[in-house]
Amino acid sequence: MRRRQYVLRLVLLYAMAIAFYALPSLISAPELQTILRLIAGAGIAVAWYLVIIQALLRLHDLNLSAWWALVGLLPVVGYVLGGGLQLVQGSIGPNRFGPDPKRPAWSPVFIGSDSGATAI
Repeated sequence: MRRRQYVLRLVLLYAMAIAFYALPSLISAPELQTILRLIAGAGIAVAWYLVIIQALLRLHDLNLSAWWALVGLLPVVGYVLGGGLQLVQGSIGPNRFGPDPKRPAWSPVFIGSDSGATAI
């Protein structure tokens, strides 16, 4: 997943979580408040689950294991990791998690004659 996709998906998921959070206060029917709060809680939980999935996919784009997401639980390091996921370019070419989504037809370029070709 590329940086732009990651950021746009996060913005969409955060907007979804905020909408679910505001849902119970927008409808003033007292008999529906309990149901609306349950729906809002479930919607927020789904949004946060999807945010975590997006972060794991972004880590895979950087050729890092999903276990690096646990570093995000550390107080200061989590902010640096979160910012880094948005700013650092993904690995160029295929990595151990799959092909490069930005360059799907990426392959090494060979220079030289047929007998002594070297890859760059």
